[in-house]
Amino acid sequence: MSFYRKAAEHRQRQARQKRLAGIAIVAGLSLVVVAVLVFQSLASAPNPDGALVTAEAAAYPQANGKAMGPAGAPVVVQEFSDFQCPYCRMFHEEIQAQLVERYVANGAGRVRFEYHHFIIIDGNVGGVESRHAAIASECANEQGGFWQFHALLFANQAGEGRGAFSDTRLGQLAGTAGLNTSAFAKCFTSSAAANAVIADEQLARQYALNSTPSLLVNGQKVANPLDFAQVTATIDAALAAAQ
Repeated sequence: MSFYRKAAEHRQRQARQKRLAGIAIVAGLSLVVVAVLVFQSLASAPNPDGALVTAEAAAYPQANGKAMGPAGAPVVVQEFSDFQCPYCRMFHEEIQAQLVERYVANGAGRVRFEYHHFIIIDGNVGGVESRHAAIASECANEQGGFWQFHALLFANQAGEGRGAFSDTRLGQLAGTAGLNTSAFAKCFTSSAAANAVIADEQLARQYALNSTPSLLVNGQKVANPLDFAQVTATIDAALAAAQ
């Protein structure tokens, strides 16, 4: 075999080896990408069959049904919320406790904070999880445990329309909250609890609301309810006007 033929075959072998190496690299990278995507999917997905998350203990001063603070307070703060809404959870975690501490617990009875249902997410993703979570909270309210159940729902929020608030899970949450589960189950299928949610939705439409969370102070909508400075400025102005 001539020198030139040997050189040509050597170059061909090198080219084949490079092609095979390239295919192996691409295949390896593809496997890595698939593995990462699967891991992210598993990490972000709710686990309806797993353990429920417990809510941190919190104070609910002057709690009365779905409100905190006296009925005759000159300033009424109304939150319209959806238990599946991630921004509603942010309001619950970052704004509500500060607001309640400043204006209800230490506000000399001048501010009342109210929670109202406004079902948005079901219409966006399909399903009934937001509505059924709201109905479940009304059943907790029937047993005097609205605010604890409200916190438990937000603690177990896990994506929109993904089974975190299935009927089975809501029943489990009722047990976790220490509710009478037999009474809860009876209430859950009652028209009274469903109608209480509908009444809140009708109120939201009267205010021409179109998003959650929405926050009103004596009927005036706060532009950004996740901006605590803006929330406090609106409440302070309402208190000054009420003097």
